[in-house]
Amino acid sequence: MCDDRLCSDCQEYCEQCDERYCPYCYERHACANTQDPCYRDPYEGRPVREPFTFGLEIEVDGNHDTDMLRNHRLIAGWCPDGSLHHDGSLEYQSEPMTMSQLTEIRRLVERIATDTDNTLSGGHMHISRTGRQTPARWYWALEALDGTQCEALNMRHMTDTRWCELIHGDYCGKDTAINDTHRHTIEFRTFGPWHHDTAGRLDAAVHYMHAMWRFFQKFPVPKLKTRDIRAMSRVAATQAINDASATTAGRERI
Repeated sequence: MCDDRLCSDCQEYCEQCDERYCPYCYERHACANTQDPCYRDPYEGRPVREPFTFGLEIEVDGNHDTDMLRNHRLIAGWCPDGSLHHDGSLEYQSEPMTMSQLTEIRRLVERIATDTDNTLSGGHMHISRTGRQTPARWYWALEALDGTQCEALNMRHMTDTRWCELIHGDYCGKDTAINDTHRHTIEFRTFGPWHHDTAGRLDAAVHYMHAMWRFFQKFPVPKLKTRDIRAMSRVAATQAINDASATTAGRERI
């Protein structure tokens, strides 16, 4: 058990090792790493590359079709998550994906359904790290978005959720919108859960992230002004949302 002071209602009891744990220390309690399968970092051993790649952590809260996800070629691994409390909950990690695989992962997300409302789950996104993809640049990009844009992109850092607070200079940990602690990627914890009800926002979210990634790649650090990042972010979000809406409308007419 970690040193956080929590009431008994906030703690979980592990039937495998007879220890208590909380959502913050699940990975550290005795049997956390004995679940099947062992988590494999999909980026480990891959060279750092310039082209944009993205990966999703898809948390599914409650009973669902595990075989559909486990057997999909874009899913690299899965494991329990201490922040999910319903029976059958799991977190799935995707392979690193390029833009050419966006349609395939969206079609998978469209098929995810659970027996709960999924309010506790998240859909964190990882993007490929380079020297020009700094958390401070991304802070100003996310800070520039308004509530309507965030909702359309399935982002929730403007809400009161504790799991993805957007704070200038705070880019480390499990409760930040931008987590800069990974070796190969930057993690964006702002994204809400990905399932059949939110799948329509995935195209816009990934296209927005791609557009901003390419924008940052053009300018060495620190050759960008805050106002330019904020302006580009609003434009990129509007374009991504509009393009995704048009594409969705076209699919529905077919």
